[in-house]
Amino acid sequence: MKINCPECDQEFNVGEDLLGCKVECGSCDHLFTLGEEHVSQTKERAFPSEGKNKDLSKFSKSSPGKTGEVAFTPANYQSDVNPDLVGPPRPRMTLALATGIVLMLLVIVVFLLLGGKEGPMRDVETNNRFILCGFSALVGSALVIFGASQNRLLGVLVAIILSVILMFMPVLFPANPISSFISDVEVPVAEEIDPMNEPEPESLQDYLIRIGNGPVEEAMLANPRESVVGIYVRNTDFSMLEKIASYLYYSTGRASREVVFPRGDAGSAALILLVEQKESIAAIARLCERFGRIVRVEEDWRIIEVYADSTLVSDVDQLKLTNPEDPDFESLNLKALKDLDPREQVEAASRLAVAKPGALRNEIVRQFVDMLPESHSELQLVIIKALKTWATPETDMGEALLHAARKLHMKDMVSRECMELLIERKVEGSEMILMDLWNLEPAHWSDIVIQLGAGAEVMLLPRIATMTTEQISIASEILAKTGSKDCLKYLQDFIAKPGLDAKKIKSLQAAIDEIKKRS
Repeated sequence: MKINCPECDQEFNVGEDLLGCKVECGSCDHLFTLGEEHVSQTKERAFPSEGKNKDLSKFSKSSPGKTGEVAFTPANYQSDVNPDLVGPPRPRMTLALATGIVLMLLVIVVFLLLGGKEGPMRDVETNNRFILCGFSALVGSALVIFGASQNRLLGVLVAIILSVILMFMPVLFPANPISSFISDVEVPVAEEIDPMNEPEPESLQDYLIRIGNGPVEEAMLANPRESVVGIYVRNTDFSMLEKIASYLYYSTGRASREVVFPRGDAGSAALILLVEQKESIAAIARLCERFGRIVRVEEDWRIIEVYADSTLVSDVDQLKLTNPEDPDFESLNLKALKDLDPREQVEAASRLAVAKPGALRNEIVRQFVDMLPESHSELQLVIIKALKTWATPETDMGEALLHAARKLHMKDMVSRECMELLIERKVEGSEMILMDLWNLEPAHWSDIVIQLGAGAEVMLLPRIATMTTEQISIASEILAKTGSKDCLKYLQDFIAKPGLDAKKIKSLQAAIDEIKKRS
């Protein structure tokens, strides 16, 4: 029989012979006398299948046809929704979205960093650039729209914006090749001969065929005729041709990157095409005299033929060229300064700018001064930096330095080294450039204005009436250090004017007090 412990109500199976006996609960150790009251009253469950009467025909075998009416409002459940729209995006959707955006952004960044005129992509034709951007836009947009499953409209909008930016990249960064090789057309080239013994004159038509004038004619159809010049160079090789092309590019103001068309199997001639030129063909012909002898000029056909001087190019020991301790360091870099290639000149000037002057100091300084006025801006800045170290007090460079400073000033590229040299050498005319710079950035150029000494007040006093509060504050600090007794009356009369700003008066009065202390 089953009994229950009166203390913990735990159920046990015991024999009936224990009734009236004292027993101990096996669960809680409670001692009690087993009586009828402790016997469990729970009845065993019966199952229909276990009974003798197995007739279940009285039970219904089908559910009711319709639900009966109830007194409460039944729940109304919506139809199933797409879990992709309410749950977190699936990993493949996120991956597709990220891949599409990264792909398009990567192509845009590549164009921004590498697609400029001087970038590694300059040889990639414009049509190929459009193909690259179009393919990237198509694939990237498909991935973005597929991945933006939870907000398809936003995905379409992002894809359109990035695609428009992508297709605009080839417009901002068109092709600017430096070389072009013609493999399907063989252009005949006559054997190179001494330019002093030219052959009998040939017809113009034969001449144009011989030099392969087709690229020049095509360029004149796409550009203003006067902006196109073709330079046919003879007696050259690849290394010299590369230097000539770079020289022409920098010497013509970097208007447009040159395109080189090699001519003949021997590679001893080439046609260099320049477009978007502002210089006349006569001026460009004078530039060509730097690397050879002018043989022929066809102004109507925009052609200049040059017989190059092959002695301008020679192999240089790079270890000696870059080692300041080498005995030939100065002579080799001086030779590099005279090189045809502006890039070689910039590198040589940069090496000399950080080297200690030696035995060839005078020759190198003379070369710097000769190059300075007509060099391109990048080379001018490096030469000026080198002159700070190499120039001697006796060096006559004021005119060349001022000319270079004016060119740099027009391009907003004047360096501190340039202005320091001008002020140190007391070059007349440099004050105007310094004043323009000071007006734009008074705090940046104040220490150089102070180097003018008494000349600072001559430069600042006439302009005080038009200065802003900030400029007057900085000008007052300069005058406090450099002003003489002669400027006291001018300053006192100026601050006595009615309606003058209190901050301006305070700054100028501080300058007046400081000048009086020094006097």
